[in-house]
Amino acid sequence: MKRTKIVILLFLIVSLGVLSCSKTPDPLPVEPAGKEVVLNVDVIAPQAIKEQWTESIGLAQKAIALAQNRVDNPVRLNLRYHNEETEDLDALGYALTHPEEGADTCHAVVGPYYSYNAQHILRYAREDRLPVLMPTCTSVELQRIYAQETYAWFFTESDITQCEIMIGAARAVGATDVAMVYSNDTYGQSFKDWFAFYATEQEIHMAVEAPLTYAKGQDLRPFLQEASEAAQGEKVFLLIALSDASLYEEVCRQLVDFPHIYPICADDCYESRFINSWDDRHTFYLGVTPVGSMNLGYPQSYKELYGRLPYRGEAQVYDALCLLALGKTHQMVNGDRCIIDGKQVEYLQSPYTIGLTDHMRSLVASTEGEATQWDAAGLTTAFTQIRAGKPVSLSGATGHLTFAQGNYTSILNTTYMLWSMGDGADKVEPVCYLSAAGSNTEASVTAMWERDKQWEQVFSDTPVDHDLGPITSRWAVVLSPSTTWSNYRHQADAFAMYQLLRRSGYEDDHIVLIVEDNLYDNPRNIYPGQIFVERGGGADGDAGIMGEDVRKGAVVDYHFTDLRPEDVAGIMTGQVSERLPQVIYPDEGSNIFFFWSGHGGDKEGPLWGDEDAREYFGKQRIKDIVTALHEQNKYRRMFFAIETCYSGRWGEALRGIPDVLVLTAANPYESSKADVHSRELGVYLSNAFARTFRDCIVADNRITIYDLYKELASTTNGSHVSIYNHAQYGSVYTENMEDYFLWRE
Repeated sequence: MKRTKIVILLFLIVSLGVLSCSKTPDPLPVEPAGKEVVLNVDVIAPQAIKEQWTESIGLAQKAIALAQNRVDNPVRLNLRYHNEETEDLDALGYALTHPEEGADTCHAVVGPYYSYNAQHILRYAREDRLPVLMPTCTSVELQRIYAQETYAWFFTESDITQCEIMIGAARAVGATDVAMVYSNDTYGQSFKDWFAFYATEQEIHMAVEAPLTYAKGQDLRPFLQEASEAAQGEKVFLLIALSDASLYEEVCRQLVDFPHIYPICADDCYESRFINSWDDRHTFYLGVTPVGSMNLGYPQSYKELYGRLPYRGEAQVYDALCLLALGKTHQMVNGDRCIIDGKQVEYLQSPYTIGLTDHMRSLVASTEGEATQWDAAGLTTAFTQIRAGKPVSLSGATGHLTFAQGNYTSILNTTYMLWSMGDGADKVEPVCYLSAAGSNTEASVTAMWERDKQWEQVFSDTPVDHDLGPITSRWAVVLSPSTTWSNYRHQADAFAMYQLLRRSGYEDDHIVLIVEDNLYDNPRNIYPGQIFVERGGGADGDAGIMGEDVRKGAVVDYHFTDLRPEDVAGIMTGQVSERLPQVIYPDEGSNIFFFWSGHGGDKEGPLWGDEDAREYFGKQRIKDIVTALHEQNKYRRMFFAIETCYSGRWGEALRGIPDVLVLTAANPYESSKADVHSRELGVYLSNAFARTFRDCIVADNRITIYDLYKELASTTNGSHVSIYNHAQYGSVYTENMEDYFLWRE
C-alpha cells in the first residue's frame, strides 16, 4: 500500500527586512494627469466581515493608488457595501445586473463571503458575465459547477485541499483516530463528502464512521462517547466544519469532559468575533485557514502594520481588488484584443462579448513577462508593463496568481496556516504553513480534483475452482431509482449501460431495464427525446452535447415508481406474473450482470429513490436475493457494478457467497462524486465510475478484473473504487470481463 504523506514544516521566521516582506509605505499624494476611470465594485459580506477586512481593503486601495501616481486615466475602485446577512440576495443580484435608469452600473462583485449564498449572485451575473470575485467561497460543488464559467472567480482552493490538510495535520501531531461534525449546508457538505476519502488515503482510523450533522445547541456527548469507545489509540481528533463561526466555541466547550478528543477547526472559525471571544476552556486547539503567502511576505508585513495576523479572506480580498484594477487597465490598453493561451478570445453565444473578466483572465494566464509583487512597488511595475503593452507574471498577497488552465478563474496553490490557540495577547500562534505548490517555507499537498489516489486495494492471487460449467446464457438487470432532473446522470448512465449490453450481445429479452424514463420529455431538456452522457468542449464552455443518444432504441421494462423493493427479488429469480411480466430466467449455466446507479446512504448503501428517499433497498434484502439464487442453483457467476454513495455496504453484505463479485464506486464510508457537468442542461451527465467502466469494456471486453479496477480507481475521483468477495470468485489477475460482455461477430 502506498500512503499519502503530508510533511509539516515548522514555522520559519522570515526576515522583515527583505523587499517582499517590507512594510508598505503610506502613499504619496496622488495627482493623476488624466481623468479617473472608476470601477463600481459591490462588496457583499456580513457586517462583521466588512469590519474584519477593513485593513486589507484599505491597504489594497492605497497600493493601487500609489502604483498609478501621476499617470493618465488611473483606475479607481469605488466600493459599495451590502450586508450579506440582511440583504435579499436574489433581489440584490437582479438589481446589480439590471440597474434602474440613472443608477450607476455595477462593474464587478466581490463576495459573497459564504459559499451557500454565492449562487444567489452567480445566477444573475451569468447573463452579462459580470465578474464575481469570491475570496472565501470554497465549496467543492460550487467550484466544480462554476469552474466552466468565465466570470466566476475563486480566490481560495476548494475544501478538498483543506480537508486533506486537516486530516494530515491531525496525523502529524499524533492522532490515531478522527471523527467529524459538520453543518448541513453547501459548506459543510464538502467536508462530509471528502472526510472518509482522506482518512482512507492517510490510513487513519475513523472512530465514528459517519460524520455527524451539527445544529445549534445539540448535545454531542453520545457522539463523543461513541468516538471514545471506538478509538484505537489515545488521541482522537474531531474535525469541525461549521459555516457559523459562533458554533465552534459551542462545540469545543462540550469537549471538556473528553480530554483525549482534540478539536481541529476549519477556516470558517478564523474570524475576529470567534478568536476574540475564546477564553481557553480547552487545553489544546488547532485550526486551519487560507492565508497570504509567507514567501512573499504578506502576513509578516500585515502584522507589522496592524499588530496581528490577517483574518480569513483578507489576503484573498486584497488580490481580488488589485486584479480588478489591473484587468481594467489591460482592457483600456487592449480594447477587444484579448489573448489567452495564444488565441484571441471569442464567444459564439449571444450576448456574450469580450469584457473585463476576460482581460483579467488574460493577465493571469500569462507565464511570460516581468515578475511582479503584491506591494505598491510591485503593482507599479505591473501597471507600467501593462500600459506599455508588455506581458507580466503576477504575484499577489496569496502568492503567484496561478489559476487553473482553460478558464483561468479558479486559483491553485493556496497557502494554509495550521494554527493553535495560544495564551498570549495574539491568541493565535502559527504552527506551520502548507500549500499545494510547496516551497522552502510551505509543505506540499495535492489540491487538484484530478488527483492521483495513493491507497490501493491488495488482492490475493489464489485461484478459486468451483468446478464451473460452460456459459449457457447471459442475463442483465439495469436499475436506476432516480426520478428527478437534477439526478439526470443516474438514468443516463443506466441507459448507456443498456446500450453497452446490447452492443455486446444481449438481446432485449435478456435485459431488464428499470428507469423512470422521464428525462426525454422534461421541459428543461433542450434536446427533446434524447439523453446524453458526454458533452463537448470549447472556449465558451459547453460546445454542445456530443456522442450518441443513449435512449435511442432502448426498451424500458419498468418505470421505477411502478415497482416496490420486493419486486426486484421476483425479477431476479424469474417469478413472472401479471405484475412482473419481464423477468430473467437464469439457470446453473447463466452469468448475471447487475448494474445500479443512484444515491446511497451511510447506513445501508443504495437508496430506493432519490437523495431525499427515506427507504434503503437494504443490505439484507440484496443478500437474501443472491443467497436464494445460489441455493436454487440459478447462476454460474454473478457480477455487481454499483454506482452509489456508500456502495461498499453492499460489498460487505455479499461477502462469502460463492462466485459473486461486487465492484463499487465507493467504500462503505464514502460518498461517490458526479463527473461530467453540462452547462447547457445545468446537470451532471455521468459518473466517472460508469463512464470509465463503459470505456474500458468498449476498448477491450477481455480486460482483466484487476486492470478494470486499476483504471476505475485512477479515474474515479473523490472515492475509492473497491472490489468485494474476490476470494470467493477467482483471481482478479486472470479472470476477465468476457464472462459478461461478448462482442457480436
